[in-house]
Amino acid sequence: MNKDSSFGKKLQQIRKARGLTQEKLAELAGIHEKHISKLELGTYMPSFNTLNKILKALDLSIEDVGLNFEKVSANDNPFYIKSIQILNSANEQELEFYYGLLKQAKKGLDLYKEN
Repeated sequence: MNKDSSFGKKLQQIRKARGLTQEKLAELAGIHEKHISKLELGTYMPSFNTLNKILKALDLSIEDVGLNFEKVSANDNPFYIKSIQILNSANEQELEFYYGLLKQAKKGLDLYKEN
């Protein structure tokens, strides 16, 4: 993802529409308030765990916050993207399993690229 992503703007719109401050959303999601600010500004994209916490706190799907996988650029990390897709359709045990597999696969690819 990149700074041009609409994720941060969409997150801010949803948060404000629900009458939440950045501090309150951070509290509901169990993350630091500065993370919400940086996400809304487009400074960075959330980690898998952070995104999961935000989506659960707001009872949203990935598409609800402006992440559209039809328009993902080739430069985006495919492991991150697949993790987010799984996040939207799996229970917590499945998420842990898939996330572990993805991390192992990424390590394998990184080793392969080094050789």
